[in-house]
Amino acid sequence: MKGKMVWMALAVALVGGWSASAVRAEDAAAAAKTLPTLLIKGEVVSLDSSDATAPLLKVKDRYGFETPIYLMAGTKIAQGETALDTSALAAGATVEVEYNFDVNTAKRHAVSVKLPMPPPVVPPEALTTPPQLPATTPAQPSEAPASAPSQSGEEQAPAGETAPSTEQAPVAQ
Repeated sequence: MKGKMVWMALAVALVGGWSASAVRAEDAAAAAKTLPTLLIKGEVVSLDSSDATAPLLKVKDRYGFETPIYLMAGTKIAQGETALDTSALAAGATVEVEYNFDVNTAKRHAVSVKLPMPPPVVPPEALTTPPQLPATTPAQPSEAPASAPSQSGEEQAPAGETAPSTEQAPVAQ
C-alpha cells in the first residue's frame, strides 16, 4: 500500500511538472510574439525616475488624458536624427511616443520617443529690417483710347452695348 502511494505521488508530481513546463513553454512562445506598436502624440507631463523598474514618462494627449509609459533600456529618444537622453524630456515638451502594450501586466513600454525639430532661428536683424522691393515705374499706356468720353457727363457704353437711357418713356393716357 505504501508503495502504491509513493508511485501515485511520483505520478502526480511528474504530471504536474510536465504541465508546468508546458505552461512555461506557452509563456515563452507568447513573449516571442511581437506586440503591435501604438502611437501617442502629446506633451510631457512628468518623468519619474524613482521607479525601480524603469523611468515612467507621463504623456498628456490632445483630449487631456495622461498615459503612463515605461522607458526601457532599449528605448530610442531622438530629435530628428540626433539621439538624446531622458533629460530632454522636460515637462511641456511635445513628443510622439511609439509603445507596446502588454496585456498581461497592463503596462506600456516605449519603443521610441521623438521630439519635433525646433523652428529655424531667424537672426534679429532680419526681423527689424523690412524687405527691399525692387523699384518699379508706373506702366505707360501703349495706345491712346479709341474714343474719348463725351464731355456732357454721359457714360460711354462698351462696344456692342447700348447706353442706358436717362429719359423716361412717355406714358400713354
